[in-house]
Amino acid sequence: MKKYLTSILVTILVVGLLSGIFSLQAGNAQTPTVKPEPAQEAAPGSVTVSGTGTAQASPDVAFVTVGVQTEAEEASAALAQNNEQMDQLIAALTEAGIAREDIQTQFFQLYPQYQGPTTPEGQPELSGYVAVNTVQVRVENLSELGNLLDIAVEAGGNLIQNVRFEISDQDALLEQAREEAFNNARSKAEQLAGLAGSELGSVISINESGISQPFPLGLGGGDVTAEQAAVPIEPGSQTVSASIQVTWRLESGE
Repeated sequence: MKKYLTSILVTILVVGLLSGIFSLQAGNAQTPTVKPEPAQEAAPGSVTVSGTGTAQASPDVAFVTVGVQTEAEEASAALAQNNEQMDQLIAALTEAGIAREDIQTQFFQLYPQYQGPTTPEGQPELSGYVAVNTVQVRVENLSELGNLLDIAVEAGGNLIQNVRFEISDQDALLEQAREEAFNNARSKAEQLAGLAGSELGSVISINESGISQPFPLGLGGGDVTAEQAAVPIEPGSQTVSASIQVTWRLESGE
């Protein structure tokens, strides 16, 4: 009888012990450890604005294309006449103070010329040959440009195709336009920051959104005579513009 009771008590103790272990494990499984996430910093405020700037200057160099066109029944004759007149033209230009390195051949052509048929059934007939030779001349003394055109025509030049004005140091002009564009953008950003109760901090990014450089100003041309060449030439002025987009960091105004 005692052995029977002892066995029952042992059994009860074992069952109770096992039940406690299982309960503890279940409790641990149901309450996992939670780690707090680190606090995230708020992204700093910023302001992005665009700015434009311009810079203006007078051209200081001109490029003029002059040349000779000759016609003859034979190709050799047209070419010989053209060569002779071009030699005279180039010699006159150098005597007027133009350096040889500022004279560059632009175009040369020798081609047949045909006369149209007099009847619908007729065929074009060869009437001769045309020789064309032009050079581009760089002129730094713009006040003498008109006189130079006179000299070219008097020396046998009968083609003036265009006169183009440029600014030799366009990079310096563009730098001025960029500086003005940045100051324009900063002025806008400072106003917006003040309205928001903030102050401008450091620049986050700068993007150049556009550049407008002066298109070379060209004057028309064509066949000329000595009477037509003496025309006044005015270079005028040219403008460079720049557009940028700038982003500034905003800081507390307190």
